[in-house]
Amino acid sequence: MPLELPAEISSLLESTCQQQQAIMVDAVLRGTKERMILELFVDTPDGISLESCEKINRALLAESETNAFLDAIRSIEVSSPGVDRPLKHWWQYPRNIGRTLEITVAPNTNVANGNYTLLEADERGIVCCELQKTKKSNSENTTFSLPYSEIQKAIVKVSF
Repeated sequence: MPLELPAEISSLLESTCQQQQAIMVDAVLRGTKERMILELFVDTPDGISLESCEKINRALLAESETNAFLDAIRSIEVSSPGVDRPLKHWWQYPRNIGRTLEITVAPNTNVANGNYTLLEADERGIVCCELQKTKKSNSENTTFSLPYSEIQKAIVKVSF
């Protein structure tokens, strides 16, 4: 059975991040009840520094002195979300313009799930294109707009 993060602890994590001018993107509690590990993923519209992650970690360690739940956690790891984590906020998209996104859309959307190149992004939604091969071996780009409300999940696909 997966471990659940209590709502009051989630609120505390968000508040601690905000005090350090960061936004909590995700928090994952894993391990066993005896050996809990908290992974906290933080970011800002301008990116997150190692120094900011360290400040958040130190603040949470100080908080663990008076919070029994945090004190029971064996390890707290604070980091940026990394490219393998889903994009959760609109301001994460502009940093990935030109990259390929694996997008899962909401049901009844006019776009299929798939891999698309991100062309534009603002607070309303994104513009993507899909490269389609034609029979004559030419390429044709299909461009479309997608509001964030229709995106269930978007992950940056890293190419090497």
